[in-house]
Amino acid sequence: MKTLVFIALTTIIPASAGPIFSFTSFDGPGDNGGGTTVNGINANGQVVGFSSNGSATVFTNFIRNTDGTFTVLNVNNDPLAMANGLNNALTVVGGSNNAAFALNGALFSQLPNVNGTTAAEIAFGINNAGLVVGQYTDSSTGTNPGFLYSGGSFTILNPVVNAAVTNAQGVNNNGLVTGFYSVDGVHQHGFFYNSGTSSFSLPPDPNIPNLVLTQFLGLNDLGIAVGYYQLPDGSQHGFLYNIATQTYTFLDDPNAATSGLSITQITGINDAGEITGFYVDANTGLQRGFIGTAVPEPGALGLLLAALSLIPFLRRAAARVK
Repeated sequence: MKTLVFIALTTIIPASAGPIFSFTSFDGPGDNGGGTTVNGINANGQVVGFSSNGSATVFTNFIRNTDGTFTVLNVNNDPLAMANGLNNALTVVGGSNNAAFALNGALFSQLPNVNGTTAAEIAFGINNAGLVVGQYTDSSTGTNPGFLYSGGSFTILNPVVNAAVTNAQGVNNNGLVTGFYSVDGVHQHGFFYNSGTSSFSLPPDPNIPNLVLTQFLGLNDLGIAVGYYQLPDGSQHGFLYNIATQTYTFLDDPNAATSGLSITQITGINDAGEITGFYVDANTGLQRGFIGTAVPEPGALGLLLAALSLIPFLRRAAARVK
Protein backbone atom coordinates (compact mmCIF):
# COMPACT_ATOMS: atom_id res chain seq x y z
CA MET A 1 0.00 0.00 0.00
CA LYS A 2 2.99 2.31 0.31
CA THR A 3 3.16 2.13 -3.47
CA LEU A 4 -0.36 3.57 -3.66
CA VAL A 5 0.69 6.57 -1.55
CA PHE A 6 3.68 7.18 -3.81
CA ILE A 7 1.55 6.99 -6.96
CA ALA A 8 -0.98 9.44 -5.55
CA LEU A 9 1.67 12.00 -4.70
CA THR A 10 3.52 11.75 -7.99
CA THR A 11 0.27 12.03 -9.90
CA ILE A 12 -0.94 15.12 -8.05
CA ILE A 13 2.33 17.10 -8.01
CA PRO A 14 3.57 17.91 -11.53
CA ALA A 15 7.28 17.37 -12.09
CA SER A 16 7.41 20.63 -14.04
CA ALA A 17 6.23 22.81 -11.14
CA GLY A 18 8.76 25.63 -10.83
CA PRO A 19 9.42 28.69 -8.66
CA ILE A 20 8.32 32.25 -9.07
CA PHE A 21 10.20 35.15 -7.50
CA SER A 22 9.37 37.71 -4.84
CA PHE A 23 11.34 40.88 -5.55
CA THR A 24 12.77 43.38 -3.06
CA SER A 25 14.05 46.66 -4.53
CA PHE A 26 16.63 48.89 -2.85
CA ASP A 27 18.86 51.91 -3.40
CA GLY A 28 22.49 51.84 -2.39
CA PRO A 29 23.99 54.08 0.30
CA GLY A 30 25.61 57.46 -0.23
CA ASP A 31 24.86 59.78 -3.14
CA ASN A 32 22.61 57.63 -5.30
CA GLY A 33 21.75 60.26 -7.94
CA GLY A 34 23.22 58.07 -10.68
CA GLY A 35 21.59 54.86 -9.49
CA THR A 36 22.61 51.55 -7.93
CA THR A 37 24.55 48.73 -9.59
CA VAL A 38 24.47 45.29 -7.95
CA ASN A 39 27.02 42.73 -9.12
CA GLY A 40 26.86 39.53 -7.07
CA ILE A 41 25.36 37.50 -4.23
CA ASN A 42 26.91 34.95 -1.88
CA ALA A 43 25.41 31.86 -0.26
CA ASN A 44 24.28 33.89 2.76
CA GLY A 45 22.24 36.31 0.66
CA GLN A 46 24.64 39.25 1.02
CA VAL A 47 25.08 41.28 -2.16
CA VAL A 48 27.84 43.54 -3.42
CA GLY A 49 27.78 46.58 -5.65
CA PHE A 50 28.05 50.35 -5.73
CA SER A 51 25.90 53.47 -5.96
CA SER A 52 26.88 56.39 -8.15
CA ASN A 53 26.41 60.11 -7.84
CA GLY A 54 24.68 61.94 -10.69
CA SER A 55 27.91 62.83 -12.49
CA ALA A 56 29.45 59.34 -12.01
CA THR A 57 32.48 60.84 -10.27
CA VAL A 58 31.96 59.14 -6.90
CA PHE A 59 31.04 55.48 -6.39
CA THR A 60 29.96 54.28 -2.96
CA ASN A 61 30.84 50.60 -2.73
CA PHE A 62 28.82 48.42 -0.40
CA ILE A 63 27.80 45.02 0.89
CA ARG A 64 24.05 44.81 1.49
CA ASN A 65 23.42 42.62 4.52
CA THR A 66 20.50 40.23 4.83
CA ASP A 67 18.70 42.56 7.27
CA GLY A 68 18.70 45.34 4.67
CA THR A 69 21.52 47.37 6.22
CA PHE A 70 24.66 48.33 4.32
CA THR A 71 28.35 47.96 5.03
CA VAL A 72 30.13 50.77 3.15
CA LEU A 73 33.48 49.73 1.68
CA ASN A 74 36.55 51.94 1.47
CA VAL A 75 38.52 50.64 -1.51
CA ASN A 76 41.96 52.17 -1.09
CA ASN A 77 40.40 55.68 -0.88
CA ASP A 78 39.59 55.48 -4.59
CA PRO A 79 36.30 57.30 -5.40
CA LEU A 80 35.98 55.44 -8.71
CA ALA A 81 36.69 51.92 -7.45
CA MET A 82 34.06 49.33 -8.37
CA ALA A 83 33.12 46.34 -6.19
CA ASN A 84 32.10 43.49 -8.49
CA GLY A 85 32.06 40.17 -6.63
CA LEU A 86 32.17 38.58 -3.18
CA ASN A 87 32.37 35.17 -1.55
CA ASN A 88 31.11 33.74 1.75
CA ALA A 89 34.14 35.10 3.63
CA LEU A 90 33.11 38.60 2.42
CA THR A 91 36.23 38.98 0.32
CA VAL A 92 35.29 41.53 -2.32
CA VAL A 93 36.96 41.85 -5.72
CA GLY A 94 36.76 44.56 -8.35
CA GLY A 95 38.74 47.27 -10.08
CA SER A 96 40.62 50.34 -8.85
CA ASN A 97 43.03 52.60 -10.75
CA ASN A 98 43.19 50.17 -13.70
CA ALA A 99 44.14 47.27 -11.41
CA ALA A 100 42.25 44.32 -9.99
CA PHE A 101 41.88 44.22 -6.22
CA ALA A 102 40.74 42.01 -3.36
CA LEU A 103 39.39 43.52 -0.15
CA ASN A 104 38.63 41.68 3.08
CA GLY A 105 37.58 44.00 5.86
CA ALA A 106 40.29 46.68 5.94
CA LEU A 107 42.84 44.46 4.21
CA PHE A 108 43.35 45.70 0.64
CA SER A 109 45.53 43.85 -1.86
CA GLN A 110 46.17 44.35 -5.55
CA LEU A 111 46.36 41.38 -7.88
CA PRO A 112 49.57 41.08 -9.92
CA ASN A 113 49.48 41.80 -13.63
CA VAL A 114 48.47 38.90 -15.86
CA ASN A 115 51.66 39.32 -17.89
CA GLY A 116 54.28 41.88 -18.90
CA THR A 117 51.98 43.54 -21.44
CA THR A 118 49.03 44.13 -19.11
CA ALA A 119 47.84 47.72 -19.48
CA ALA A 120 44.74 47.44 -17.25
CA GLU A 121 43.01 44.76 -15.23
CA ILE A 122 39.69 44.28 -13.43
CA ALA A 123 38.24 41.42 -11.35
CA PHE A 124 34.57 40.42 -11.57
CA GLY A 125 34.11 37.31 -9.43
CA ILE A 126 35.59 35.20 -6.63
CA ASN A 127 34.61 31.82 -5.17
CA ASN A 128 35.06 30.44 -1.67
CA ALA A 129 38.43 28.88 -2.53
CA GLY A 130 39.78 32.26 -3.63
CA LEU A 131 39.70 31.70 -7.40
CA VAL A 132 39.30 35.09 -9.09
CA VAL A 133 38.07 35.83 -12.61
CA GLY A 134 38.17 39.01 -14.63
CA GLN A 135 39.50 40.75 -17.71
CA TYR A 136 42.68 42.56 -18.71
CA THR A 137 43.89 44.76 -21.56
CA ASP A 138 46.86 43.39 -23.48
CA SER A 139 48.87 46.25 -24.95
CA SER A 140 50.74 43.96 -27.37
CA THR A 141 47.63 42.60 -29.09
CA GLY A 142 45.07 45.36 -28.50
CA THR A 143 42.64 42.73 -27.19
CA ASN A 144 40.87 42.27 -23.86
CA PRO A 145 41.12 38.61 -22.81
CA GLY A 146 39.58 37.12 -19.71
CA PHE A 147 41.57 35.53 -16.90
CA LEU A 148 41.35 33.01 -14.08
CA TYR A 149 43.67 33.65 -11.14
CA SER A 150 44.41 30.67 -8.92
CA GLY A 151 47.23 29.96 -6.51
CA GLY A 152 49.32 32.89 -7.72
CA SER A 153 49.12 32.02 -11.42
CA PHE A 154 46.91 33.13 -14.31
CA THR A 155 45.07 31.23 -17.02
CA ILE A 156 44.20 33.43 -19.98
CA LEU A 157 40.65 32.81 -21.19
CA ASN A 158 39.59 33.18 -24.82
CA PRO A 159 36.69 30.88 -25.75
CA VAL A 160 37.40 31.27 -29.49
CA VAL A 161 40.72 32.07 -31.12
CA ASN A 162 39.51 35.31 -32.72
CA ALA A 163 37.89 36.78 -29.60
CA ALA A 164 38.58 40.50 -29.34
CA VAL A 165 36.95 40.84 -25.92
CA THR A 166 36.39 38.21 -23.22
CA ASN A 167 34.81 39.01 -19.86
CA ALA A 168 35.12 36.25 -17.24
CA GLN A 169 32.33 37.27 -14.87
CA GLY A 170 31.74 34.52 -12.33
CA VAL A 171 33.26 31.34 -10.93
CA ASN A 172 31.39 28.84 -8.77
CA ASN A 173 32.76 26.57 -6.06
CA ASN A 174 33.19 23.73 -8.55
CA GLY A 175 35.67 25.85 -10.49
CA LEU A 176 33.28 26.47 -13.39
CA VAL A 177 33.70 29.92 -14.94
CA THR A 178 31.11 31.85 -16.92
CA GLY A 179 31.18 35.08 -18.88
CA PHE A 180 30.84 36.37 -22.41
CA TYR A 181 32.98 37.12 -25.46
CA SER A 182 32.85 39.06 -28.72
CA VAL A 183 34.71 38.74 -31.99
CA ASP A 184 33.46 41.99 -33.53
CA GLY A 185 33.11 44.24 -30.49
CA VAL A 186 29.32 44.39 -30.84
CA HIS A 187 27.70 40.96 -30.72
CA GLN A 188 28.38 39.03 -27.52
CA HIS A 189 27.88 35.39 -26.59
CA GLY A 190 28.12 33.37 -23.39
CA PHE A 191 30.74 30.80 -22.46
CA PHE A 192 31.67 28.34 -19.74
CA TYR A 193 35.19 27.27 -18.79
CA ASN A 194 35.80 24.12 -16.77
CA SER A 195 38.99 24.79 -14.80
CA GLY A 196 39.28 21.10 -13.93
CA THR A 197 39.42 19.94 -17.55
CA SER A 198 40.69 23.23 -19.06
CA SER A 199 37.87 23.10 -21.60
CA PHE A 200 35.35 25.61 -22.95
CA SER A 201 31.70 25.11 -23.83
CA LEU A 202 29.53 27.63 -25.67
CA PRO A 203 25.84 27.78 -24.76
CA PRO A 204 23.39 28.69 -27.52
CA ASP A 205 22.17 32.27 -27.66
CA PRO A 206 18.54 32.81 -26.68
CA ASN A 207 16.17 32.29 -29.61
CA ILE A 208 15.12 35.95 -29.68
CA PRO A 209 14.37 37.88 -32.91
CA ASN A 210 16.84 40.70 -33.63
CA LEU A 211 19.10 39.64 -30.76
CA VAL A 212 22.14 41.91 -30.40
CA LEU A 213 24.07 40.38 -27.51
CA THR A 214 23.97 37.90 -24.65
CA GLN A 215 25.91 38.35 -21.41
CA PHE A 216 26.33 35.57 -18.84
CA LEU A 217 27.13 37.24 -15.51
CA GLY A 218 26.98 34.64 -12.73
CA LEU A 219 26.24 31.04 -11.80
CA ASN A 220 25.69 28.86 -8.76
CA ASP A 221 26.99 25.41 -7.82
CA LEU A 222 23.82 23.70 -9.08
CA GLY A 223 24.35 24.54 -12.74
CA ILE A 224 22.09 27.57 -13.07
CA ALA A 225 23.58 30.65 -14.74
CA VAL A 226 22.14 34.15 -15.02
CA GLY A 227 22.54 37.18 -17.22
CA TYR A 228 20.65 39.24 -19.76
CA TYR A 229 20.15 39.73 -23.49
CA GLN A 230 19.87 43.00 -25.41
CA LEU A 231 17.69 44.13 -28.32
CA PRO A 232 18.44 46.78 -30.99
CA ASP A 233 16.62 49.54 -29.06
CA GLY A 234 18.92 48.98 -26.06
CA SER A 235 16.36 47.07 -23.98
CA GLN A 236 17.90 44.44 -21.71
CA HIS A 237 15.99 41.46 -20.33
CA GLY A 238 17.14 39.05 -17.62
CA PHE A 239 17.38 35.29 -17.88
CA LEU A 240 18.21 32.12 -15.98
CA TYR A 241 19.97 29.36 -17.92
CA ASN A 242 19.97 25.67 -16.99
CA ILE A 243 23.32 24.23 -18.04
CA ALA A 244 22.13 20.61 -17.95
CA THR A 245 19.08 21.15 -20.17
CA GLN A 246 20.44 24.13 -22.13
CA THR A 247 17.18 26.00 -21.59
CA TYR A 248 16.44 29.64 -20.77
CA THR A 249 13.89 31.16 -18.42
CA PHE A 250 13.30 34.86 -19.07
CA LEU A 251 12.64 37.13 -16.12
CA ASP A 252 12.45 40.91 -15.66
CA ASP A 253 12.05 42.89 -12.47
CA PRO A 254 8.30 43.64 -12.17
CA ASN A 255 9.05 47.35 -11.63
CA ALA A 256 10.91 47.69 -14.94
CA ALA A 257 9.16 49.16 -17.97
CA THR A 258 6.94 46.72 -19.86
CA SER A 259 7.10 48.67 -23.14
CA GLY A 260 9.69 50.87 -24.79
CA LEU A 261 13.18 50.88 -23.28
CA SER A 262 13.27 48.26 -20.51
CA ILE A 263 16.33 47.34 -18.45
CA THR A 264 16.84 44.31 -16.21
CA GLN A 265 20.18 42.62 -15.61
CA ILE A 266 20.41 39.52 -13.41
CA THR A 267 23.98 39.49 -12.16
CA GLY A 268 24.13 36.75 -9.51
CA ILE A 269 22.46 33.62 -8.15
CA ASN A 270 23.19 31.42 -5.13
CA ASP A 271 22.33 27.80 -4.34
CA ALA A 272 19.21 28.84 -2.41
CA GLY A 273 17.79 30.20 -5.66
CA GLU A 274 18.14 33.86 -4.63
CA ILE A 275 18.96 36.13 -7.54
CA THR A 276 20.25 39.69 -7.61
CA GLY A 277 20.87 42.44 -10.09
CA PHE A 278 19.52 45.83 -11.07
CA TYR A 279 16.82 47.41 -13.19
CA VAL A 280 15.66 50.83 -14.36
CA ASP A 281 12.46 51.83 -12.56
CA ALA A 282 9.60 52.47 -14.98
CA ASN A 283 8.23 55.38 -12.92
CA THR A 284 11.36 57.23 -11.83
CA GLY A 285 13.94 56.25 -14.45
CA LEU A 286 16.39 55.51 -11.62
CA GLN A 287 18.56 52.39 -11.69
CA ARG A 288 17.84 50.32 -8.56
CA GLY A 289 19.11 47.08 -7.09
CA PHE A 290 16.96 44.04 -6.40
CA ILE A 291 16.97 40.69 -4.68
CA GLY A 292 14.60 38.02 -5.94
CA THR A 293 13.68 35.12 -3.67
CA ALA A 294 12.29 31.93 -5.18
CA VAL A 295 8.90 30.93 -3.75
CA PRO A 296 6.61 28.03 -4.71
CA GLU A 297 4.03 28.77 -7.38
CA PRO A 298 0.58 29.13 -5.80
CA GLY A 299 -0.81 26.28 -7.88
CA ALA A 300 2.05 23.97 -7.00
CA LEU A 301 1.73 24.83 -3.31
CA GLY A 302 -2.00 24.08 -3.38
CA LEU A 303 -1.40 20.75 -5.07
CA LEU A 304 1.26 19.89 -2.52
CA LEU A 305 -1.10 20.63 0.38
CA ALA A 306 -3.86 18.61 -1.27
CA ALA A 307 -1.49 15.69 -1.72
CA LEU A 308 -0.33 15.83 1.88
CA SER A 309 -3.94 15.90 3.09
CA LEU A 310 -4.51 12.52 1.39
CA ILE A 311 -1.82 10.74 3.38
CA PRO A 312 -3.97 9.97 6.49
CA PHE A 313 -6.79 8.68 4.25
CA LEU A 314 -4.43 6.44 2.29
CA ARG A 315 -2.88 5.11 5.48
CA ARG A 316 -6.33 4.18 6.84
CA ALA A 317 -7.18 2.53 3.56
CA ALA A 318 -3.95 0.55 3.75
CA ALA A 319 -4.84 -0.59 7.28
CA ARG A 320 -8.25 -1.87 6.13
CA VAL A 321 -6.67 -3.89 3.29
CA LYS A 322 -4.37 -5.73 5.68
